[in-house]
Amino acid sequence: MTTPSSRDEGQEEANQNQGNQANQQPRDWRRRRRSERPTPAGDTTRSGTARARVESSDEELSQPLIKIFEPALDLVVAFSGPLVLAGILGLVTGIAVVAFVSSMRLYGVIDIIIGAALLLGVGAVLFSNVLTAFVSRTGRYGVNTIILVSAFTGIIIVTNVLSFENSQRLDVTATNQFSLGNRTKDVLSNLSENVRATAFYKDEDDTESPELAIRRNKVLNTLEEFDSRSSKFTYRVVDPDLKPEIVSKYFGARPISFVTEIVVVEGMENEVFDVLRPTDATYTQLEQDLVTSTLVATGSEKKPIYFLAGHGERDIDGVTSDGYLNVRTGLEKDNYRVQKLLWRPSETKVEVPLDAALVVIAGPTSSLPPAHEAALDQYLEGIAPDGTPRREHGRMIFLAEPDSPASFKNFFADWGILISSGYIRDVGSSVPGLPQTLSLENFNPDAPLDITLPKGERLQPVSMPGATAVSLLQDDLRSGLPLAATSANSFLISEPDRTDPITNAGAESDPVGPFVPAVLVRSVGQIGTQPPTSEPDPSEISDIVVLGDSDFLSNSSYNQGGGSDLFLNSANFLVGDFSLVSIRPKVTSFREFNLDKNELKFVNWASWLFLPGLMGMMAALVWWVRR
Repeated sequence: MTTPSSRDEGQEEANQNQGNQANQQPRDWRRRRRSERPTPAGDTTRSGTARARVESSDEELSQPLIKIFEPALDLVVAFSGPLVLAGILGLVTGIAVVAFVSSMRLYGVIDIIIGAALLLGVGAVLFSNVLTAFVSRTGRYGVNTIILVSAFTGIIIVTNVLSFENSQRLDVTATNQFSLGNRTKDVLSNLSENVRATAFYKDEDDTESPELAIRRNKVLNTLEEFDSRSSKFTYRVVDPDLKPEIVSKYFGARPISFVTEIVVVEGMENEVFDVLRPTDATYTQLEQDLVTSTLVATGSEKKPIYFLAGHGERDIDGVTSDGYLNVRTGLEKDNYRVQKLLWRPSETKVEVPLDAALVVIAGPTSSLPPAHEAALDQYLEGIAPDGTPRREHGRMIFLAEPDSPASFKNFFADWGILISSGYIRDVGSSVPGLPQTLSLENFNPDAPLDITLPKGERLQPVSMPGATAVSLLQDDLRSGLPLAATSANSFLISEPDRTDPITNAGAESDPVGPFVPAVLVRSVGQIGTQPPTSEPDPSEISDIVVLGDSDFLSNSSYNQGGGSDLFLNSANFLVGDFSLVSIRPKVTSFREFNLDKNELKFVNWASWLFLPGLMGMMAALVWWVRR
């Protein structure tokens, strides 16, 4: 039997439990389950009826579509951290590949797409968390920080872009070691067309010689300075081993091993190019040489070649069979300015122009007056008409004949070059049917490739009718290099009409060969000049090419064999390093910082302790102010 007091206690306990359950429910009614929400009195009958209908029904209710993807979404939520990290790495690596590895740009784009997809996927699944992170107080601070960092990064990028587009180079050396001359700046600022320099150097990692590495760096630094001064001047560095097709564009089939340390300056519109040949091994005149090549490539200036006239020489304007009009045309096609240097026999005040890159004396027939000889001597010695030094010593080509005037032979004898009076009769190598016409085929493999192998193709045989022999006096003032020679079965005949050599006649026999009808002579002075005590500068050397015939270049013979190529190649070689401008080379100034023992200790301790100590004092001061 239940007493009233026990009933009251049970009722009170039930009410307390009901109150606790009510307190545990969410205060927001929208977060309660529908079954826990209070039902209005008028709906009791209806809700009971509906509940009874559902319980009595055998049908299965359909699930929402999102339930199908819940396992995958749960995995995304569980591994959200690694997925976000993978997405960031994908974006960073993809952007780096696209920006710096052009050959793998496609893979970089794919990497960016994958990274962006991962980040967007995680963000879509956890959209409420992402939104809360941005809307909350901490999120607002983070967004503010991101905006500030982005603005700072954008300012830095814009500043760098503007600085790169408007860069200024400062030379802080005492002698302006890295500054261009005023003449160079004028040429670069007045370029009429785009110019590109191609430097043929092997890869820096393959450069074993320290001297080669120094020269390579000097060339590239100078080209960079040219590039920075004009938007129309560009350059590139080509490894001839890796890009032989570029080598063949300028040098044909020349062996690649000979195409190193060469700079080609090319006009991009007229397609004229000039091969830069440094005047010396240390590249002291590199800026001057580059300016000259730029002027030649753009057609602004041309190297002048003068043909001496007034002594019965060949006429460069002559259209007859023995004229030299074809020679003039060939030189002008090679971008030279050809002029006639007329010295009449009666003139005593004659001079070689200061801009003469080369003087050609083609088959003279009359004597050379002493005044004319003195003017030619001064030209070869590098002396200007007013007695001041020229920038460079002279360059000359002499086309001799067996019957050349004695005065011309004496002139070249003073320079150590002996021209014979006989005719070469080469039994082993002559033009068929023309025994007196020498067929020159044996070219010296040690001769400059610019003469004998300019495009990688050997010269055709050179036909020289009635050629004579050239020899050289050996001394400390000059060096000679034969360009070609006759066969061993050749003779030097004194009579031009005799074709059969005299042999086995003792002293009356004709001299037997081989003979040299073409020679390159490099001289530092005439016979009797004091030999130099040190290695002369390249600009102090006179270059002379002597060919033992002048008929092979006449209009009637110009296009027969390789005679025209031999002459044009020799001219190109001689004037290859001739400068059209004069730019003073930079002087390297070496400044020493001389200290005694105590001064050295002060510098060491000051650099080791002063700056770190100053930074420490500033840090302590900041801490003291903000503590």
